Amino acid sequence: MALVKLNCTRGMTGNLPALNGSALTNLSAGKVLQVQSGYLHSDQSTSATSDTATSLEDQITPSATSSKILVMVDGGRGSYGGGTCEGVIKIYRKIGSGSYSELRVAHNDSVQEAGGYGKPTIAFTMLDSPNTTDAVDYKVYIKTNANTFYFNSSGAQVSIVLMEIGA
Repeated sequence: MALVKLNCTRGMTGNLPALNGSALTNLSAGKVLQVQSGYLHSDQSTSATSDTATSLEDQITPSATSSKILVMVDGGRGSYGGGTCEGVIKIYRKIGSGSYSELRVAHNDSVQEAGGYGKPTIAFTMLDSPNTTDAVDYKVYIKTNANTFYFNSSGAQVSIVLMEIGA
């Protein structure tokens, strides 16, 4: 059998792109400028049919008005007492000394059996553009349409993580 030798250098000029992308042009990517996090280990529940604040909140102060904030809320042990109900989890935002206002419905869960126990509560991610360099507070609110909705029970942990993403 004859051995064939190939010349692989023809037609190649310049450098190959580095793994970090430094030889690529006209590309930009965001950078994580800061990370803040908060945790909730206590039981939180509501029987209210209007939005009720929980103790799960965190604050971040963007370094530029063009920064985006990646909001992640995850964890918990949700349950429902006494019958069928719907639990709603919302993210509220407050900029500077303003007041909290609803930003996004994060989770809407309906249980049709008489009480549902130990179900995961939330896994939520969103990218916010607050357009400010004032402190921005994010807070979780909950409500139910009937019976009791347990946002977090049995000492489980729910976390909120805020990441400032710069250009």
